[in-house]
Formats: sequence, structure tokens, C-alpha cells
Amino acid sequence: MDTENKSDKYNKIDLWETKDILESILESQLNAVASIKKLIEELNIAVTKCLPLLESGGRIIFAGAGTSGRMAVQESSELYPTFSWPKNKSLFLIAGGQKSLIEAVENAEDNLSQGELDAKKIKPTKKDIFICLAASGRTPYTLGVLRTANLAGALTIGISSSSNSPLLNESKIKLFANTGAEVIAGSTRMKAGTAQKVILNMLTTTLMIRLNRTYDSYMVDLVATNEKLNKRAAYIVSGISNVNLETAHEALNFCHGKVKLACVYLKYQDLKKAEEILIENNGNLRLCLDSKK
Repeated sequence: MDTENKSDKYNKIDLWETKDILESILESQLNAVASIKKLIEELNIAVTKCLPLLESGGRIIFAGAGTSGRMAVQESSELYPTFSWPKNKSLFLIAGGQKSLIEAVENAEDNLSQGELDAKKIKPTKKDIFICLAASGRTPYTLGVLRTANLAGALTIGISSSSNSPLLNESKIKLFANTGAEVIAGSTRMKAGTAQKVILNMLTTTLMIRLNRTYDSYMVDLVATNEKLNKRAAYIVSGISNVNLETAHEALNFCHGKVKLACVYLKYQDLKKAEEILIENNGNLRLCLDSKK
């Protein structure tokens, strides 16, 4: 497997100077990120195919084992607080269940039938998107999820750092991150893991932008659950609506903490009308603010 190869470049690394080790690891990480440049067209296709599915009520399901599974969980859990993406529309399947988030669960990733069972439990449909991650491209659990999703007619996206692997061969959209041998042979939490995270960042963030959950480069659908986020929400409203922070806070309080609603309310000074305009424009804040009163 590509991810298990040992590179002569890192021979006797345990004898190197500490600074040289650090510089070599950094270089490897930068190279891993650079390898994703070749995937822009495939990612563009992925976004294009995902959008109509999500707009028609589909879900995003992330699946993986070990490091890849934890990447899946992290990505899934961030979509609600950052973009108000519904929790029931973003799910994760990880080998070994939630226990495996903090410790290795013996043989969990080798259980193909459990992957099939976990996928069947969430009742996949043709509207769903399964993003399956496996650096090796051969993890049985993840393949079980993938095959069940394919049988249900879901859109499947495979992310792997091993070419010609079952995961990529069986996915409808294939994202091969050619990260090569790791600094420590087989330690795919490093280059392969970094590439996975960057690919997920690119894919989900672009989808949320296209789903009208941003305005300019503001996260206007954030869920403010603490003081830091409340302040961020006020700064966003202030910046978009060109009002002072006190006015922004007042508008947010009146609009139940909803940034987009607060911005439209500040334009029309009518809460009911602001709510109606947001619905009419499918949550597209730019259209709401660009339209005449």
C-alpha cells in the first residue's frame, strides 16, 4: 500500500538533529497539502453533484475508522455551530462507535459487516451523500459503509492516499490524495490525515457557501453559544449593516441571536417582513440586502 511504504528520504531519522526532524516533518506536511491541487476539478464535480441532493433534503454522512473516523466526526460536528446546518442532516459513522473517539477499539476497523449494519441503521437514500475516508483505501469497516451506500443509490465520495484501492475503485467520486510515504512509515495520522482534513475543509465549506450559509466571508449562520461567539455575531452584524456594536447587539437580541435575520431587520425595521424576505430568498442574505425596500 502507498501509505505503508518506507521512504529512504527519512532513513535514520532517529539520529538526526531535532531541528532537522522538525523541518522535514513540516516539509512533508506542506507537500501533502500541495498534492490536493490536482484534485480541484474532482472537488468541483463533487460540489456540483452534492448541491441538488442537499437542496432536496439529503444528508451528509461521514465515515471512517481510527484517524480517518475521528476526522469524520470532527467535520460532522462542526457544521451545525458554524453554519446552522441541521444536526439530523450531518451524521458520522466511526468504527468502534463513540468509544473509539478517545481510544483504540480492538479489531473494530476490520469488521466489514458492522460497517454495513451501521450504514443500514441510518436508512440511506438516493438523496444522501456518503464521504468515506481511509488512508489505505482498504479498511473493511469503511468499505462496508461504502458498499451499503452504493446499494442504496447514494452519492459516494471516497478519500484515500492509496491509488487503485477498493475505496477509490468503488466510490462514485474518487479523491486520491497522493501524499506518498510518511515520515514515520505507516503513520497516516500525519500526511494522509492532513490531506483528508484539508479536502474536507474545502468540500464542506464550499458547499455551505453555495447553500447561502455565508455572506461575503462572514459566517452569518453561526450558532452563538458562548460569549466569544456572541461578540463575533455582533461584529458581523455591525460590519454588514454598518451600525455600531450596541445597535448590532440590540438587533440580535430582538432577532433571537440570528445574524441574517438581524441584518435584514436593520434594513427594513420590521421583523415579520424581514422573516418573509429571508424565506422568499431562500436564506440568501445578499439577495435580501441588495433588493430595494
